Parts: sequence; C-alpha cells; structure tokens
Amino acid sequence: MPSRREWITTTSAGVAAGALCLANNEAPAESADRILIPAGKFLRGTTEEQADKLAREHDYHVTWLSGETPQRELDLPAFAIDRYPVTNRQFAEFCQATGHPPRPHWRGGKPLEAVNDHPVTNVNKADAEAYAAWAGKRLPTEAEWEKAARGTDGRVFPWGDEFDPEACQWNREKTGNGPGTAPVDAHPKGASPYGVLDLIGNVAEWCADGPSPPTAWIKGGCYLFHEIVNLRPAARNMSGFANNPLDFYGFRCAQEAT
Repeated sequence: MPSRREWITTTSAGVAAGALCLANNEAPAESADRILIPAGKFLRGTTEEQADKLAREHDYHVTWLSGETPQRELDLPAFAIDRYPVTNRQFAEFCQATGHPPRPHWRGGKPLEAVNDHPVTNVNKADAEAYAAWAGKRLPTEAEWEKAARGTDGRVFPWGDEFDPEACQWNREKTGNGPGTAPVDAHPKGASPYGVLDLIGNVAEWCADGPSPPTAWIKGGCYLFHEIVNLRPAARNMSGFANNPLDFYGFRCAQEAT
C-alpha cells in the first residue's frame, strides 16, 4: 500500500483530476487506484446450472438463489471504479476537510494507525454518498459493481469459478465475530479480470440502487460470512436500509467515463 503521504497526495490529485474530468465531460484516466471498465455486455446473475451446483456443494437451498436467476446479458456504458474500497485513512481525510462526523468507534475522532489502510466501516449510504460527492465521484450501481467484479465471462468469483480461501477476508473459522477487517490490498489473489481488488469479503459495499426504497444493495459479503455461496459477485442476499450503518458496511466509488 502507498505510504500515508502518498495516499493523501494520490487522493487529492485524484479528486482534482476527477472533478476536472467531470467538468470537461472527459473520460477519467486510469490510475493506480482507479480502473476503467469498458462499455459492453456482461453476464449478470447466476445460471440455473450454477445455482444447482452451488446449492449441492454448499448445502444451500436453491430457491434462496432465485433472485439471481436466470442469468441475463446486460449492456453497460463505460465507467470507472476504485481499485479498492475507501479506507479509514481516506475517510478521515474527508472528515477533516469537510467536518463530516468521524466514525463512532474511532478514538479522538481518528482511526487507529494500525487500521488506516483497512476499509472504513460503520458507514450508512448517506455517509458513502457524501464522501463520493466530495471526491467528485458517486456510488456504483449494482450492475456496475457486478461487472467490475466478474468481467464478461460469467465466472462465479472474481478470480474464477472455484472458491479460493486465500483470495478474500472471510470467516473461515466460523467464529461469531469473524477475523475482523484486513488491509484493502491484503488479498491480491482476489483481483477481478479488470484488476479491481477486495470485492469479496472484508466489508460489504453499498451500491447506488436497491430492491426498493429506502433499501440499497450491499454487495460482496464480509469478514463475518463463512457460507461460500454468499461470497460471490452475483449474490443478492444483502440489502440494507440506507440510514443504517453496521460494522461490516463499507463502500467504494465509481465515476462516469463519458
């Protein structure tokens, strides 16, 4: 991960560049922390065959996957998405710059140094949207998030069709509190086909849209989850009330590319 100074410099430059791109209606350039997702079709959701296999292998009732089936081809315009979820360090910079309330579990209004590069948690949708607006960005839609996470070939996980226990921060020991969060770059094996990281496990991420107001989709599972079937980009088992922050809710930002 970049040093603190590099994070601040990169973030500040990225915010300025992003705002300029939006003002000039230009495509944002890809950078170390921002990935361009090209326009085009992708396979959204889960096939009946995939659903049957998941239910069989993980002792899961196939009807619980009905919100993901059938798989559909969806065409999206190009967009940009952050490589990582927003970190405690980045959110603290936002709070300092704007007066936005710090997270309630921070000490003295700041995160502990040891978790600066962990994803920020205890954010509701309004918190996430406020940060995104400050950064000249927005939250991704569920469809954008899913395409960024699995590419165009319909794979089950960002890294392929089989679960890799080393590719994400998850509750492998099936403990009540899970292992807690990890640095956002701790699992390079979890990269999506586009190079987007930390999409599965660690924190569940707010999306811009949801099944019905006032709820929004929350994607990717989190460090508390041990059921592999819930640690997939297509999973639609989590939606939350927009004003409800939990200690496993986080987010990443997206941006228009046109």
